[in-house]
Amino acid sequence: MIDSQNTMALLACLLLIVFVGYQSEKTKVGKAISAPLIILLISFIVGNLGVLPIQAPIYGVIQSLLVPLAIPLLLFGADLRLAFRESRFMVLAFLLAVCLTLVGAFIGAFFIDMGPAENQIVGVLVASYIGGSANFVATAEAVNFADSSLYTAALTADAMGAIVFLTLLMALPAVKFVSARFAARERAIELETPVGKDIEQSSDSESVSESGLVFSLLLSAVVCTIGLWVASLFPLSGTFIIAITVLSLLIANFAPARFKAYIQFDYNIGTIFMYVFFATIGLGADVSAVVDVALPIVAFLVILVVVHIVLLVWLGARFKFSLPEMMIASSACILGPAAAAALAASRGWRHLVTPGMLAGVLGYAIATFIGISLSALLG
Repeated sequence: MIDSQNTMALLACLLLIVFVGYQSEKTKVGKAISAPLIILLISFIVGNLGVLPIQAPIYGVIQSLLVPLAIPLLLFGADLRLAFRESRFMVLAFLLAVCLTLVGAFIGAFFIDMGPAENQIVGVLVASYIGGSANFVATAEAVNFADSSLYTAALTADAMGAIVFLTLLMALPAVKFVSARFAARERAIELETPVGKDIEQSSDSESVSESGLVFSLLLSAVVCTIGLWVASLFPLSGTFIIAITVLSLLIANFAPARFKAYIQFDYNIGTIFMYVFFATIGLGADVSAVVDVALPIVAFLVILVVVHIVLLVWLGARFKFSLPEMMIASSACILGPAAAAALAASRGWRHLVTPGMLAGVLGYAIATFIGISLSALLG
């Protein structure tokens, strides 16, 4: 086992996992299930076999540094007109995903007994699975969910549920039944083709320079710095994400052409950063921790996630959403805006990166209220 303090060795292993994920997409099976899912599964396996530690300082650095930097990098090429047009469908798809999460929560709570604090546990986890970890904390405080053992168990179960969700979600395009069900409704594919051509032409017409790569990272760091400053002025849930998203979109759509010409390889760097982030998610899911108190909570979340995915396939197609739209909306709901952007980038759905981010921000806004209301209803 590599020691958790051996930062360089762990970084090398994380990059190796990402490299394997990229290489796997050159195979027929790998292309079907996608690099992020392969990265997630490999990291999950090596973490639970003890090859790599479940927790390490570098994982926190990646999640607190690389993920925020990746968000502007993924958005610097966004077309705001296309984003707004697609966001209309994304918001509706996201609201459907929220409803699916609530249905899954009611069914899970019906079948799984989580003890006298069940209403609080359901409330905080639903808030987390509609918004994010900040909503988990806010809802826990609001409903007085203060038992330390239950709190830790819920956090552990939250991570395990996320792994189950990501695995099922990212496997959907490889399932023939699912692909066939959505085949006639792929509105996103019509938008995707011209965007892809633009990207190819752009990469052919300009050579990536060292200064262009550094400028992209510099600009992303500046955007994040301003975002942190704005978040300090308005200390509300999701303010930082909202600030860097708005700033990135303003640069992408209103900055002078000569200024934007300096931004190079931004999307690729952002995708790489997010792939490393996926590796840390897989490593952070500790199966051995799912014992005693945490086990029924994990069972509840597995039911919630399975119900969510099944209804997503059934109702998503029935309401004439495309599979990419439903996948990104579902990811924005369960995992938040950063994961939605990462998934969209990894699948080549560049036009869905911004709508996914915006949907995730909406989740931040409504999740705590929903979690508190659900806890009161079940209490």
